[in-house]
Parts: sequence; C-alpha cells; structure tokens
Amino acid sequence: MSAGSPPVRAEALFFHTAASPPRSDKGGSAMPTRSPVVANQFYPGSREALESMLDELFRPFAGKRPASAPFIFMLPHAGYIFSGFTAAATLEGVRLPERLVILCPNHTGYGRPFGVWPDGKWLTPLGSVDVDADMAARLTEAGLFEADLLSHEREHSIEVELPFLQHVTGGKTPLITPVCIGTQNPSALESAGSILAAALREEKSAGILVSSDMNHYEDENTTKYKDSLALGKVLAEDPEGLLDVCSKHGITMCGAGPMALALFCLRELRDGKPASEPAELVMHDTSARAARDTTHVVGYAGVHIFA
Repeated sequence: MSAGSPPVRAEALFFHTAASPPRSDKGGSAMPTRSPVVANQFYPGSREALESMLDELFRPFAGKRPASAPFIFMLPHAGYIFSGFTAAATLEGVRLPERLVILCPNHTGYGRPFGVWPDGKWLTPLGSVDVDADMAARLTEAGLFEADLLSHEREHSIEVELPFLQHVTGGKTPLITPVCIGTQNPSALESAGSILAAALREEKSAGILVSSDMNHYEDENTTKYKDSLALGKVLAEDPEGLLDVCSKHGITMCGAGPMALALFCLRELRDGKPASEPAELVMHDTSARAARDTTHVVGYAGVHIFA
C-alpha cells in the first residue's frame, strides 16, 4: 500500500461483493426477527463455511485456558480474519450465563441513544438466538433505554458476536438483550449503568458482553500505545477514566461508551465490595497480523472482568 492509499478497512472481510440489505421482519406480529446484514462480508454466509472457520479460529486455544465465568467480557467485532482469533481466545474456557446483555456502539447514527431490541429472534447462518424480552422490558420500563429496532438494523457489532456464542455453547446460546449505545456522555452512561444494575441485581446467571474494537486507522505503534492507555482504564475498572483518556488522547475505541456503561453497572452491583478476581487482558492484536500493513491498523482486545 502506498502512502497515499486509503486505509485498510479492517472491520469487514468481503467473501463476495454483494452486501445483504438490512432487514428486520416483523411478519405482522409483535416478534421482530433480525436477519444478518454482514454475512458474506465479515464472516462466511453458509453454515458449513462458518462452522469451519470458527473451528480454525478456536483451534489454537483449545484446552489452553482455565475455565472462568467473567461477569463482563469484551470482544472485538471486525471481519473474522482480522479479529476472530482475539474473540476465540477470549471465549475459550468461558462459562456463559443464561442471560446476556450485549452492549455495542452505534456506528450508523440511526436510532436512539440507548436502543434496545425488545423481543423476537436474531438469525445467523448457524440458527436463531432468542431475545430476552423480559430483560428488555425491565430496561425500557425503567426509562432512558428505549425499544428501538432502527439502531440495530444496519449495525454489525452485535451480529458478528453471535456465531461465536453459538459455537461455544453448541447452539444453546444464552438469551440475549441487544443494546446499541449512541452516546459517550458520562452522566447518561452512569444513569444507564444504574438502571442495568437494578435489572440484573437479583439474577443468578447473567452477564454483560461489550462489543468493541480499539483504536482505528493509525500506525501500529501509535495504536498499541493508545490501546494501552484505554485498556489500562478498563482493567482498572474505571469508567470515568476510560471516557476521559479516550477524549484527551483521541483514542477511537468505538465501544468506550458501552464499556463505561458496563463498568458503571458493575460498580453499583458491587456496592463497594472488592472484585472476586482481578480483571484480565486475555489478548491484544491489530489488523496488521492479517493485512500485513502497519501504517493503518485497528486494535483488538479481549478482556474478562469479574463480579
């Protein structure tokens, strides 16, 4: 790539050039179905090819990580050849809860600041994943969170996580509550964290998945440095510090808002008690590994945070 070339778009991997149109089919009922919009772009669109790719991504980590049950885990959401190894390493050995709130950033600008997919199913080439309508209702009835399909219809950053969850559970995927976050306002995120904490407080088997890539489209050394600053705040479980360091240093971690919300939630649930285990950076990588270009990279990280 020449110096004047555009940066590699490491979010997507085009398996063919025809992008699927965004669509959510309500089918005349109150149960919306969210169909894939980035299959054949970010990941293979057929069951056989997708299962084969997931097998390859998990193979290097099989049996090499101890079993764990993080309350919050962060996964990247780029094309699988770029960030799939990081996602697989982060999920290897993880015991998933029965209910999973998935917080993602809003890349499209559509929809509400705290948009909740309220019920129905999300489809992937591996099958369907049920939405946790009860948990979604708890959030939207408490205020701030709103039932909103539009924020999710073109958004890729939850969709790409679901085949990983289906793979590690053998299809017995947790109920999911998809939430698209379109703000980095600290006070709004703290209020949302309090609402989420109240919704999760009495749950015996629930957790939070944060979908986020790290710094975008700078050289690899700069990205590694900026990622280290942001990840330092994540691992310190410091939501205010994360938002502040991203703002002050121009760190383009797309899921800083979702992660801050998750950390505000965890702080309230702990009520001053110490963590059961220290937070863990499972893996850090950049798109340079796959793209062979160190001039314009995206950072990827997998993180476990414990209750």
